[in-house]
Amino acid sequence: MSVPLFQKLPDNSRVLFIRLRNLGEAVLDTANLRALKRWRPDLQITTLVEAIYTDLYQADPDIEAIPLLRGAGDKRSSFGSRLKVIRDLRRRKFDAVINLHGGPTSAQLTFLSGARYRAGASHFRNGYAYNQRIPPAEEILGRDQLHTVEYQFGQFKWLGLPDAQPSPTHLHVSPAMRQTAIAGLRGEGVDPDRPFAVLAPTNEFFTKRWMPERFAAVADNLIGRGFQIVLTGAPTPEQREQLESVQAATTNRLASLSSLTIGELVALIAESRLFVGNDSGPAHIAAAVKAPLVVLFGPASSVRWHPWLAPSELVQNHFPCNPCSMYTCHAFDEPECIKSISIHQVMDAIDRLL
Repeated sequence: MSVPLFQKLPDNSRVLFIRLRNLGEAVLDTANLRALKRWRPDLQITTLVEAIYTDLYQADPDIEAIPLLRGAGDKRSSFGSRLKVIRDLRRRKFDAVINLHGGPTSAQLTFLSGARYRAGASHFRNGYAYNQRIPPAEEILGRDQLHTVEYQFGQFKWLGLPDAQPSPTHLHVSPAMRQTAIAGLRGEGVDPDRPFAVLAPTNEFFTKRWMPERFAAVADNLIGRGFQIVLTGAPTPEQREQLESVQAATTNRLASLSSLTIGELVALIAESRLFVGNDSGPAHIAAAVKAPLVVLFGPASSVRWHPWLAPSELVQNHFPCNPCSMYTCHAFDEPECIKSISIHQVMDAIDRLL
């Protein structure tokens, strides 16, 4: 049997991990990247992510993040924008590139990176890009029904990571990020020295959005318990409208912070006493900073995407059609999986957590 890649890399090797697209996946990556750094502190670890997510690693002393140029990951992107990324990767002279994403863009970037070792999943398309073809994680670990972190952990083990179990996720918060978040709280009339809860009622998929009036009812209940409430969402017109729908359903004034950078959002959630939100990237941030969290699951697989090794409560009503593609509801007129969750269920979850 040949020596696994991570074990044969020379000291101080430059290793790039490619993970495009979602915020939650970028957060979950930190579990295995950090485990690799603990075992091989000499390695220079870099991750290529969507530009908006580089903030996740802004305060991280162990992992460098480089942004994918806007448009370079789009299948309609110009050759020039993608060529700029390829040139940058080749200039950095990576010794190994591991594609954690599997799509055509990340495979092309892996193939053209100039790295001696190029690793990726053998059972996905684009196998041409790799000279280190990783078998399915289910085969490596000998079981099915894996969490996303476990799936990636299997890949890391095949590449040579000696750990017996996956690690927790973790995100660093810099003093500057914390101060910006605190200033934002004060600007919204929130006292950062008193308990506050972050509510994340938004989602780009309507099938994953719990009703705004029910989030408002949870907010009212928490205010009655002495909590201040902060609503968060992405700085887009659609998500701002979703936040406004929550505010419109209560007579209590709720603070709203939808213009934060990703790094500032990390700091905000880290300061909170409680996080309640839909299944989304911010929920994984809450898990990574160990904020107590309640996450509401609709159509997605809670086995694959539940908060990883964190103080959390998961609320989900299972239906025969779950999990599904999430883009639309084919089984009902409306997504009953998320609509069926009651206020009582969420408050019970909060009680168990606190």
